[in-house]
Amino acid sequence: MTIDKKEITIELGNYKGIEVKKHKLKVEEKEIDHSLDYLQKSRAKIITINSPAQKGNRTEIDFEVRSGGVQIENGLSKNHPLILGEGHFLPGFEDNLEGMKAGEEKEFSLKVPADWGDKRIADKNLDFKVKINIVQERQIPEINDEFAKSLGKFDSISALKENIKQGLMQEKEIFEKQRIRIEIIEKVAENSKIEVPEELVEKELENMVNEFKMSVDQFGMDFETYLTQIKATAEELKKGWKDQAVKRVKIGLCLKAIADKEKIAPTTQEIEERMNQELMRLKVPPAGGIPTEVGNIDLVAFKEYTENILINEKVFELLEQEAKII
Repeated sequence: MTIDKKEITIELGNYKGIEVKKHKLKVEEKEIDHSLDYLQKSRAKIITINSPAQKGNRTEIDFEVRSGGVQIENGLSKNHPLILGEGHFLPGFEDNLEGMKAGEEKEFSLKVPADWGDKRIADKNLDFKVKINIVQERQIPEINDEFAKSLGKFDSISALKENIKQGLMQEKEIFEKQRIRIEIIEKVAENSKIEVPEELVEKELENMVNEFKMSVDQFGMDFETYLTQIKATAEELKKGWKDQAVKRVKIGLCLKAIADKEKIAPTTQEIEERMNQELMRLKVPPAGGIPTEVGNIDLVAFKEYTENILINEKVFELLEQEAKII
């Protein structure tokens, strides 16, 4: 968060020697099995067949859903991919498709469970019209040494499992590091006396709404439609998020105050290197110094954003070094 330069009253609490408890990390066998299952299914061979669909088959279907003769919202889809038996539709939907061949159509009705997540259709009777366009068999490889070797760099299934275990542990260590950092800075914010300007809270609430909107968009849903479904407005969301917004502002102010007190600042070289790394990730030609813009990217704003990220990273490194992690 970019902090307003106006005068803000903040009395930092102690930020050195903060005590946090480190969680014991362990990779369960079922986690390794889950990753193996994903790898196994991702390497399945797909073969189109002219046989009746059965559990485990991949299908592509056209479907229409009506309630009381009226098509429901998002109740029409073409060439929709569906693996029978995975239970991604209403209970009973996939059962009705078993035994159908490509090109066949079927109409049937289902009662939606009363506790269904989408309250618009919960406890209603729905009428379906479905056509199967294609039926495919998935030939899933067996998990053995040959499967491990097919992935390129493993000579046995044991070596593959060990690699998966190490990868999962690294992920857990990253998340644990983030959790510890958050716990430290939250304790610092709790122990500090901060006069939080209302305009910063409102700005943070706007940021939170935009972040949430992006997450909804990623699931292919229109934000306004989502608000209608949950019977809420953006302003009502903000009201419920007020305390969290205040906490986020306090944390941002504490990070900046610590950076100022400790005279923490990245070098120009560090800023340029991080900017160029990000530009390369975005497949944009490196800046080569810091010009005013590259493509549609405002590099002046990008530089300020990058500098703030690096400052926060350095502050967190200091807090970790000074913390009592037990």
